[in-house]
Amino acid sequence: MNRFALLPIFLLLVCTTKAQDRIISTNHDTILCKIVSINNEHIRYELTNKDGSVTGKFMNLSQVMEYTRSVRQEKNSKPGKPKLSKPVSIFENKWCLGLSIGGSTMPRYFDNSSDALSDSYKKLKNGFHINAGAHYMLNNSWGIGAEYSFFNSSSSGDMQTQYSPTEFITISEKTRQYINYLGPSILFVQELDARRKFTLNESLSAGALFIRLEDQSTYPNVDNTGYTDVSNNTLLTGNALAAKLGISAEYKLCSKVSVGLGGDFIWCSLKKASYEAKSPNNSSSVTNQELTNALNLSRIDYSFVLRYRF
Repeated sequence: MNRFALLPIFLLLVCTTKAQDRIISTNHDTILCKIVSINNEHIRYELTNKDGSVTGKFMNLSQVMEYTRSVRQEKNSKPGKPKLSKPVSIFENKWCLGLSIGGSTMPRYFDNSSDALSDSYKKLKNGFHINAGAHYMLNNSWGIGAEYSFFNSSSSGDMQTQYSPTEFITISEKTRQYINYLGPSILFVQELDARRKFTLNESLSAGALFIRLEDQSTYPNVDNTGYTDVSNNTLLTGNALAAKLGISAEYKLCSKVSVGLGGDFIWCSLKKASYEAKSPNNSSSVTNQELTNALNLSRIDYSFVLRYRF
């Protein structure tokens, strides 16, 4: 057989293959096909079966790593060169809800305090937090919304004080602290891999922080008939401007849900507060004053993060 007899068949096969479109999935599978249409959600394509029939299919853009589509010309014109392109960033979900839970510490809480503090008060530096956020995504990279943060810590302790030259009494003290933060924020999202499974999320927020510090001390009141427990209650409240920065590394379990680990830093300095004291006979006094030394409420959060998109 003439060795040149197979040349037309070979050239036909090459031309046919070259004219085909190609889709490469995020799983690195290659599909030779004819791409019919592309939109912001999926690619529609056709596959030619062995018997010559055609099967129509589609693939979500979130599953596409890249595609090659030949430029189609009118009849009697030369075929155009294949155009290699990557799909645009897929904008699938407009809303992003985030929830993070974990521990917190305020390393500089008592830096400006001039008094020696007991170990029970120092326990207020460490506590538990819950952070939540809701953002409307303008695209896959960033969105605007709001963030809320709740922090709680408490302490308790007993101390002995001399009631008379021969008698000592025990004073018990309990302190509870509640801090709330609320403010508008911007969320930035970076995809770290081609399969869009790993993301780095960063947030920036400015808002207001509110503190409520409750303290109760109980001691025995001794008289001729014996003694009764007496309580003194104090309440400190205040608010100040604050700023919040957050970062988290997350893994997408599916297109809507991701989990990961994150951290936040909240900056705040309280310079003015309201102080209320309530005595055992139910009389109370309230004062609003500038603090001699600003209370540093800045804190660091470390969290488990859950995020839902829809």
